[in-house]
Amino acid sequence: MRIVMLIENTAVSQKLLVEHGMSVYIENGDSRCLFGTGSSTKLINNAKRMKLYPENIDAAVIPHNHFSYTGGIDNLLQVNPKMKIFALKAADCYPYRKKGLLSAPAGDLADKIKKNRDNFVLFNSFQQVSEGFFLLKDEIGDRKFYVSDKNYKLKNGADYVSDGMEHECFGVIFPFENRKRGCVILGGCAHCGLPNMIRTVYRNWGNVPVLAILTGLHFMGDTSKKITVDGAYIDKLSKEIKELNVGAIYPWHCTGLKCYEELREKLGNQLQYLQTGEELNF
Repeated sequence: MRIVMLIENTAVSQKLLVEHGMSVYIENGDSRCLFGTGSSTKLINNAKRMKLYPENIDAAVIPHNHFSYTGGIDNLLQVNPKMKIFALKAADCYPYRKKGLLSAPAGDLADKIKKNRDNFVLFNSFQQVSEGFFLLKDEIGDRKFYVSDKNYKLKNGADYVSDGMEHECFGVIFPFENRKRGCVILGGCAHCGLPNMIRTVYRNWGNVPVLAILTGLHFMGDTSKKITVDGAYIDKLSKEIKELNVGAIYPWHCTGLKCYEELREKLGNQLQYLQTGEELNF
C-alpha cells in the first residue's frame, strides 16, 4: 500500500503548493482513492507534479463537511466524471462557523451532493470503499476526548444548532491480504477524539495491530503556533495513546506546529509528520 500526501499546510518542496486543507492519495492493490480533496484546486496541480493523475482516481472520501476536505470536488469531477465520492449521510448538511456576531458557511457538501447526486455514495455508519478499505464513525462516544468547537453550528431552518460533528467519518485500511497483520487508520480532524477512533477499530476487528494513524487533531488555533486545548488534555491524550499500544502517529493539517511539538515531547519518535510531497509504504 502506498500513501502520498497531496496537500496539507506544509510541504517538503517549494515546488509544491500548500493550503489549510488536506488530501491524501491511497494506492492499495488495484484501488486508487483520495482521502479528502483539499480546500481548492491546488491538489490537482500537486498530483500532476507528482505524476498522480486525477483521471485515474476511483473514489474520494470526505471525512466531514468542511471546506478543508471538499474544495477540490468540482474540479476532480470535471477531469474524472465517473469518480465516486463517499460521505456519511449526516454530511448532507449546512455547517456554519460563528465569528463574533456573524456566521459564515463552513462547508458546502450538501450543494455538491445536489449537483452531482449520481457520484455520491452516502452511508449511515459503516461502508466499504474497496478491498480492505472501510469507513466508519465513532462508536465509543467517550466525550472526554472530544475536540469540540462551540463556534461550529449547523443551520436548521432559520436557526443555528450546535454541531456535534455527526457528519465525521474515518477510514481503516488493511494493506495486507492477511488482515491479522494490521491496519492503518486515516482521519480528518478527529473531532470525536483519537482514542475513540482506535477503540472503534478494536471493537470491529478485535485487537488487530494498528500499524499507523494518519489524522489531523484540530488543535490549531488562528495560527499554526496557537493551540486550542490545554496541557491537561495533552497529558490525558498522550497517556491514553501509550496504553492503546498503537504504531506511529502522523498528526497533519489542523494539528498545528505547537501541538505537534508538545505531543512530541510526550510521545517521542512515535509521533512523526507527513508533509505535502512525502509518502509512506506498507
